[in-house]
Amino acid sequence: MEIREVPWSRLGGTYGQEELEIVTEMVRAQVEEHSGFFRLPEEPDFEKAFAEHEGAKYASAVNSCGTGLDLAMRVLDVGPGDEVITTPLTFVATAHCIVGTGATVVFADIDPQTYNLDPAKVEEKITPQTKAVVPVHMCGMPADIDAFDDLAQRTGVKVVYDAAHAVGTLYKGRSVGPAGDMSVYSFQTNKNMTTLGEGGMVTTDNEAYHKRLQRIKSFGFEYGEVDDVLEWGTNYRMTKIQSAVGMAQLDTIGEVNRIRNEYAHYLSGQLADVPEIIAPYDDKTHFVPYHLYTLRLNDEVLDVSREDFVKVLKGKYKVGVSIHYHPIWRWSFYREMGYGPEETPTAARILPRIFNVPVFPHMSQEDVDYVAWALKQSLTEVS
Repeated sequence: MEIREVPWSRLGGTYGQEELEIVTEMVRAQVEEHSGFFRLPEEPDFEKAFAEHEGAKYASAVNSCGTGLDLAMRVLDVGPGDEVITTPLTFVATAHCIVGTGATVVFADIDPQTYNLDPAKVEEKITPQTKAVVPVHMCGMPADIDAFDDLAQRTGVKVVYDAAHAVGTLYKGRSVGPAGDMSVYSFQTNKNMTTLGEGGMVTTDNEAYHKRLQRIKSFGFEYGEVDDVLEWGTNYRMTKIQSAVGMAQLDTIGEVNRIRNEYAHYLSGQLADVPEIIAPYDDKTHFVPYHLYTLRLNDEVLDVSREDFVKVLKGKYKVGVSIHYHPIWRWSFYREMGYGPEETPTAARILPRIFNVPVFPHMSQEDVDYVAWALKQSLTEVS
């Protein structure tokens, strides 16, 4: 097979003619009508449609997943003296939302198959100060929702899911939107569904949580016959244009996820006889949209560093590779607070071995075949 380039794309989903027309027409209408870009009616329409798509009663559009996680912590009144348990394998926002309240981050270890937060390891870390748990649906693979539900019922801790990767994820056939107390989604530009670069959504089945989310994200206002400010808040709102684009993205996310899932399963099949590489765990119990297709070098049969392998895969075979994610305790900010790999040995062993290869919807079948071939060829050069 001839060497070709299969780059890593910064756009995780797709934009088409509909999105272009929406943006053009909306800008033209606002200029001609002098009505500005305030939220109504596009944002409530998008919230309602997204809640229905994800199986939740309520949804609140926000300007990012990170601010959505901040809001979730505020709604649960997390603060100084509290502890919140989460995973070290995630984007830094998952931990930052805890630190920002003055609470203490507690890291629990991951499941070595799914790379998700391990409920049993979480239970070991629960203390009287534990206020909440923040599992991540890593790469779109759902966390063990039933186990976390059981844990919450027995201990009283709240559960907020970081669902940044999980638009369209199904856990045992059901949507993850109503799981736990709240779920927080991302529409950042490299996600499967995106709203012009940034954006997010918080879903919940709890009406009181939803009402407070709506207040805090808009300076504490409660809108009605007489508007009032009921508490502190700031501007976490999504723009009108982003909401309109989000409506269009909901029409295509099913196909984007289907293609990613299909390519991921195909690649896993191609790698089934390659013991040096561990493909993502997927027993087909769930539907996984594969925001990331994560591979792991098997240290039991291959004594080669990830960096040396990736250097060949990217350099010679021109396959785009991303490293998502470095452990939270690697970052200086968290090291200076005393965090390190000791408390999460499974994550410490696995994280230096994982990397991601492309499974983007705009790829061709030939691209996917090439990625599989390039992975195997790279192994022959480093083994």
